[in-house]
Parts: sequence; C-alpha cells; structure tokens
Amino acid sequence: MAVEVPATHAVLAVDVVSSTQVADDQLDGMKTDLDEHLDRALRAVGLDRADAVQPRHTGDGVLLAYAEDAAPKLVEMLFHLDHLLRWRNREHRIPLRARMAVHCGPMREEGHYHRPYIVASRLLDAPAFRAAVAQCMATDPCGDKVGAALVVSRWVWHNVVEPFRIMQVPPARCAPVPIDSSTYQDLAWIHLPGMDADHVLSQVQHHAQLRDNAQLHAQFQSRPPHPAPVPHSDPAQPHDPAAFHPPARPRFSPPPRPLPDPVTLPTTETPGESASLNGTVRAT
Repeated sequence: MAVEVPATHAVLAVDVVSSTQVADDQLDGMKTDLDEHLDRALRAVGLDRADAVQPRHTGDGVLLAYAEDAAPKLVEMLFHLDHLLRWRNREHRIPLRARMAVHCGPMREEGHYHRPYIVASRLLDAPAFRAAVAQCMATDPCGDKVGAALVVSRWVWHNVVEPFRIMQVPPARCAPVPIDSSTYQDLAWIHLPGMDADHVLSQVQHHAQLRDNAQLHAQFQSRPPHPAPVPHSDPAQPHDPAAFHPPARPRFSPPPRPLPDPVTLPTTETPGESASLNGTVRAT
C-alpha cells in the first residue's frame, strides 16, 4: 500500500510586535490595521488571503499556507508590508510593527495541527530575532523607519534568499540566528529592512554585555567586605580560616627601677630617751 506524501507548502506567520504592552482599547484597532495592510501587501505580490490553505488566527497574528512556489512571493511581501506599516505609523500615536516568518514543509490540507505552522511559530519566538527587533524599536521609537522584520527557515534561505531571487531582500544584509527550543533546533536567517542584520546583532550583544557587567558590579557592591586571608606558615597543617586566632600583642613591661642606696641609721652617744627611740645605744 502506497503511503501518501503531503505536498510541500509555503507557510507565512505574522504577529504584532509588543502587543502585550498595548492598552486593551487599542488592540482591536491595531489588529484591524494589521489585517488591512497584510491583505494589501499580499495583493501586491499576486496573492490573496482567500486562497490560503488552513488559515489560522493567533490572537495578535495570523498563519497562512500557500503552494510551494509562493515562497518567493511571501519573502518579497516583506518589502510591501514594511512600507505600508511605516507609512501608517507616521499618522498614529502608537506605532504598529510586525514580525514575519516564512517556512516551507510538507503539510496536509486537512486536520488541525500542522508541523510547518509549529516551525513558523518557533521562528517568530526565537530569542535572537526578538532581541534584534527590540533593538530596532529602541533606535526607532516612532516606527517610521522599521515597520516589519523577517525570519526565514533553512529551506527558504537556501532556495529563495541566498540565490538572490528577491532583490528587496539581499542575502548580504541578512544574518544567521540559532533556533533552540525544547521542540525545535535549527538555524534561521533574519532580515531587517534598511539595516544590516549583523550590525544590529552586534549591538544586541554589546548591550547585553553592558547589562551583565552592571549586574556583576551591583552584586559586588552589595557584598560585605571580607578580611584579607592570613598566609599559613606551616605547610604540614591545613589552613582553617575559622580556627585562626591572631597572635596576642605583647604587653608593655617598664624597665626595672634602680634600687635606692642603703640608709645609714643614726646612732646615739649618750643613753637616754632619744637613744631608746632610735633603737641603738652605745655604751661608753
């Protein structure tokens, strides 16, 4: 009996950056804006959301699957979505940014759980990718320079990005990042429109080193001072700091005083009262 092999699909995962920090009354409007601009970006590359296979909503994002040959179009869509979101942020007080992940893998067109969707979600949650996006947000608080960021899987990198099939995503401006979770380990590549991904990652590492140094300094300052250890003079006996007793300071002893000269008692020549008091009587 032949085993049916699922067809390979190109998967797109999109979510809103820092949606948990947005007030509740702003979430619906931001999700509506994302859906509107995402549909416009898809149409710009010749795709339609209605043609997607097994679409999923993820709260603040969406998962879409297309045929395998749509992978280059999904990568190119980053250019259009980034442009639309940056233009939108110039007219809104709260900026809207998006993370995108593109992956390809075998996927059945029925069922509820699909491995390519799981992999795409792991790509979006990669710590290095999230840190790079956060670094861009720190340098662009208004969101008019970076509107969307992209992470692609190994398959998409080798078959779409690295061969330079998409001019808007040059491979020289991408950088590899590790994907290390409890269920998925691999290497992915990120792209930040208008920026050098390697330079952004180096800034992330630099700031992380500064934070680590500051924490170590704070821990060192909070420690109580310790006395300097006293060197142990007897190598045959192990040094026990708890059993160390400092030597007693020598007590000051004054030098002995010289004895006085002997005193000669007076004598009495004539017996009498004074002679008896003096204690010495000499007879004549």
